[in-house]
Amino acid sequence: MRWIATLSLIITSWASTAQTSIRWADLEQVGFEEFYDRDRSEWSMQASFSESVRDLNGVEIEITGYTIPLDVSGEVYVLSAFAFSSCFFCGGAGPESVMGLNFKESPDRLNTDDVIAVRGTLRLNRNPGLEFHYMLDNVELIRRY
Repeated sequence: MRWIATLSLIITSWASTAQTSIRWADLEQVGFEEFYDRDRSEWSMQASFSESVRDLNGVEIEITGYTIPLDVSGEVYVLSAFAFSSCFFCGGAGPESVMGLNFKESPDRLNTDDVIAVRGTLRLNRNPGLEFHYMLDNVELIRRY
């Protein structure tokens, strides 16, 4: 009987630290409304996240996507559901198809359209300002494909 209680405790503690593997489709349940951001003197998009997306806020997740470097030094990256030619910046996809990456430690140079899997804590931004609606903090590179 004692071993059942011990096993139950081990499984419970393991499950509470496990990350959630998500797909980009899990982030699609969001609406956007254009508004004028007086602080930045420009038009912006305000997000209305569904309950299922709000439930992911602050959760450690794993996700796979295409990298898009945002600076010439290769230190600022976005992860996209789509290759660069079809992404939010160039191809008309929505803002829900990209997320900013804040790496724990800078990875070796990532090139445009490298496919990678990452792990980090998802943070939602209703009004992202200079960030993205989806940000991944404390990011670790799991795999390059």
